[in-house]
Amino acid sequence: MTNRNGTRAVVLGGGGVAGIAWEVGVLATLLEHGIELNDADLVVGTSAGSVVGTALRSGVLRQVLAAQLHEDDPAESTMEQGELTHFSTEQFMNMMAAAASGPGGEQEARARIGRAALAAGEGLSDTAWVATIRSLLPARSWPPALLKVTAVNADDGEFTVFDAGSGAELALAVAASCSVPGAWPPVRIHGVPYMDGGMRSASNADLAAGYDSVLILSCAPEAPDSPFGPTLPQVLESLKAGSDTYLIEADEASRAAFGSNVLLQSTRRPSAVAGREQGAAVADAVKVFWGS
Repeated sequence: MTNRNGTRAVVLGGGGVAGIAWEVGVLATLLEHGIELNDADLVVGTSAGSVVGTALRSGVLRQVLAAQLHEDDPAESTMEQGELTHFSTEQFMNMMAAAASGPGGEQEARARIGRAALAAGEGLSDTAWVATIRSLLPARSWPPALLKVTAVNADDGEFTVFDAGSGAELALAVAASCSVPGAWPPVRIHGVPYMDGGMRSASNADLAAGYDSVLILSCAPEAPDSPFGPTLPQVLESLKAGSDTYLIEADEASRAAFGSNVLLQSTRRPSAVAGREQGAAVADAVKVFWGS
């Protein structure tokens, strides 16, 4: 895989609190090796990737990594105010299974998730959730370089992509993209409730179609197919026709650092360390791929 010296994209998938820390560890380490990833023509962020993509586009990844590695930084105490004592991984998996088993196509299946997300979010304040995300973002405004943040309309299951031209506040778009059903309430943008972009695809890497070189960070292996949208294996196959791709998938040591619940704050530091180590291991190959 070699860079074609054409258009380049970075795709950052979902993965919860652990995924944010791991992706930051990987990307900050690649930057330390002289790989200028913010030169990308496009950055796509889904869920955790939307937070990391904002940090990349804002040029603050190194500072964010330092915070992830620091056990007592202010960001951690801010996040812990919303620790997920009410979230059940088992209930979430049951919800996804029920949504997958109904009739209709992918959008109808996502709409069933949306109904469950809205029901689970009753009584939870999206105002507090958005405020938490806003406090963690390095900027209030969209970055000048192209950043796309994914979400799913919780009313009808429509896949939605926010960017600087969408009219949505950056913090609202990122909070919506990170709103895991049952963990945080859907976020209303222009009166419409939106949930986690990962409810369509963990990476939504198909948004990078047409770019010559596509670097993808994935926090876990994806199934070969899904009732909710395109999976990474499917997209990688389709991208072969017109793009060079390089996939950095969380390795065994990194997934062990994530633990059994990627939404817990306790996963931050070990995941960042694992990401930093994996970033160092692939830096030489990525430098060749990226052409820097």
